[in-house]
Amino acid sequence: MLKTDVLIIGGGLAGLSAGMALEGRKDYLIAERENRPGGLAATIKKGGYHFDYSGHLLHLRWPETTRLILGALKGNVRRMKRDARVYAHGRWTPYPFQANLSGMPDGVRAECVSGFLKAWRHGGPAAGDGGEVFTRWTRRVFGDGISRHFMLPYNAKLWQYPLSRLTTEWCAPFVPVPKPEDVIAGAYGGKLAALGYNAVFHYPREGGIGALPNAFARRLRGLRLGLEVESVNLKKRVAMVRHFGPVHFRRLINTSPLPSLVAMAEDAPAQVRRAAARLRHNAVYVLNLGVSGAASPMHWGYFPGEEFPFYRAGIATNFSPALAPRGRASFYIETAVPGGALDLASAEAGILRGLKACGLIGSASQAEERLWLKIPCAYVVYNKERTEALPGIFSWLKARGAFSIGRYGSWKYSFMEESVREGLGAAGDILRGR
Repeated sequence: MLKTDVLIIGGGLAGLSAGMALEGRKDYLIAERENRPGGLAATIKKGGYHFDYSGHLLHLRWPETTRLILGALKGNVRRMKRDARVYAHGRWTPYPFQANLSGMPDGVRAECVSGFLKAWRHGGPAAGDGGEVFTRWTRRVFGDGISRHFMLPYNAKLWQYPLSRLTTEWCAPFVPVPKPEDVIAGAYGGKLAALGYNAVFHYPREGGIGALPNAFARRLRGLRLGLEVESVNLKKRVAMVRHFGPVHFRRLINTSPLPSLVAMAEDAPAQVRRAAARLRHNAVYVLNLGVSGAASPMHWGYFPGEEFPFYRAGIATNFSPALAPRGRASFYIETAVPGGALDLASAEAGILRGLKACGLIGSASQAEERLWLKIPCAYVVYNKERTEALPGIFSWLKARGAFSIGRYGSWKYSFMEESVREGLGAAGDILRGR
């Protein structure tokens, strides 16, 4: 029988950072079901290429987490200014669309600017109350033009959920809202400061994003790979691990998807199970391509048009040339689905046609390596059911002395540094006896 002070479910960035905060101060066990650390912040090697699960970049804003992350990478890191673009109406324009309309046809540009100015004159605060549905919010804040040409079609492809039911708690950090002077300048040739949370980012020089969890893992004596928690009883404080047996713990930190934790919790009351059953998410399939002869300096691009099956495509070798053999490029292309399967052969053909149509490749024959990666739980859906369900679930967990953290444990839209911060925070609360 194994006993530990703290059981951590999941060896992604949240779980690893919690372990780092506990190392040498309290006994802990990180149970990671894969045979590698990192969760979705992992890098897969194939045919001379290093492929990530999508574009996982480091947006550093807090001193403690910045010191931890940069210290772990020990110089194996690059700092870059974002080169992101939007492809619409057969043209490229810089991201964010709402503040960079100069690349659009004259009629589209005029419609978007006039619509924004009208909305600005009559609209309320951009943040709103968070419960406002997305269709109403985007028209109120950006006007009909920007909404029609970008906000509505792009977000419909991304979320795979009715935008008339999607609430807007997630918007404030992730959707830049420019001022009227910014919109006018971006439409008619003025130079703008970069907008948005990701205007500057960091990425490892070598090893892909997986270099970060690997660096964390080297410091952790309590990390165990290939251990899958099958069930947990928070009242009895015992977990059953596949092919291992019972693990007794005093405190639990969960980083797996919140509905998965509730499903494996033997003592979860019926009302908590009903609440978890109301939570929704989409899935994202990422096609990674090794490409010859691609020369765009762009980091990533957004594709609102229905002629493109994917919503975003990026060139990872513009983060780090070491991700591909010399003279080659590494692409990642993201396609969202409501949760079911994707016809990979058909999707790949559509993706290659799309990349050619927008000029990122000249022909499908340039793709010499392929790797599909699936993110089963990608974007959690913000709706009134989520708003109503989460308080009861987290209240029950708190009463049991359990933490559920990270993007999926907290059931939210967030970025990697925030997961690291939550891991440190949960561990700090345990160390302080909270």
